[in-house]
Amino acid sequence: MLNFAILETGAFWWAVLNGLAVTLALTTLSTGLGFLLGGIIASVHIYGGGGARLAAKTYIFIFRGVPLLILLFLVYYGLPRVTWLRGSLFWDLVLTSPFRTAVFVLTINNAAYLGEMIRGGLKMVPPGLLEAAAAVGMTKTRAYFRVHAPLALRSILGNLGSETIAVVKASAITSVITVRDLMGGPTVVGKIYLDPLTPLLVVGVIYVVIVQIIDLGTKLLRSHLAQPDVPQSQHL
Repeated sequence: MLNFAILETGAFWWAVLNGLAVTLALTTLSTGLGFLLGGIIASVHIYGGGGARLAAKTYIFIFRGVPLLILLFLVYYGLPRVTWLRGSLFWDLVLTSPFRTAVFVLTINNAAYLGEMIRGGLKMVPPGLLEAAAAVGMTKTRAYFRVHAPLALRSILGNLGSETIAVVKASAITSVITVRDLMGGPTVVGKIYLDPLTPLLVVGVIYVVIVQIIDLGTKLLRSHLAQPDVPQSQHL
C-alpha cells in the first residue's frame, strides 16, 4: 500500500531527482570509460603479443567472475587499509569519494564485459574488408579506425544497449557505500517515515522507464544504421 504522505513531501521528490541525476551520471561515466578501457583490452587481446594477450584474458576472467558487490566492498573498504596508497593520485581521485569509488568499480567491471563484447565484434569483421583497406593504401591504424572498429561497433550495438541497461540496474548497488543514487536517496526518506515500501515502488517504476528509454533508443539507432545509404545527386 502506497504511503501518500511520503509522495506529498517535497523532500522525497527532491531526493528522487537528485538520485536520478546521480544514477545517470554513474551510468554515463562508467559506460563511457568502460567502453574505452574495454576497447583497449579487446585490441590487446587480438593484436597484442603473448604476454599482453595473457594479461587481457586474465583481466576479463577475473572481473567477469568477481561479483560486483564484493568488488565494491574490496575497493571501498579494503584499499583504504593499504597504507602506501595514502597520499597517492589514486587515493585522491578514487578513494576520497564514494561516488568516484562507485564510478571506478563500475568502470573496471563493465570494461571486462565490454572488452569481450568488442573482441567478438572485431572478430566478426570479414578479413576480406581489411585486406581491401590495405590494398587501397590504408595503414593498419587507419584501417582499424576507419573500417574495423566502426563495423565491429555496428555489429555489437544491440549488446551494447543491453550492457548499458545492466549498468543502470547495477548502479543501485552503490547505495551500500552511501552513494545517494536513485536507490539510496529516496530510501533514506522512506526510513524517516518508517515506510521502505513506497520509495522502492516509485524507484522501481523509474528504473523501468529508464530501461525502456535505453532499449527504444538502441532499437532506433540500429534501425537507422541498418538503412541503406541514399545515393547523393551529382551535379555536372
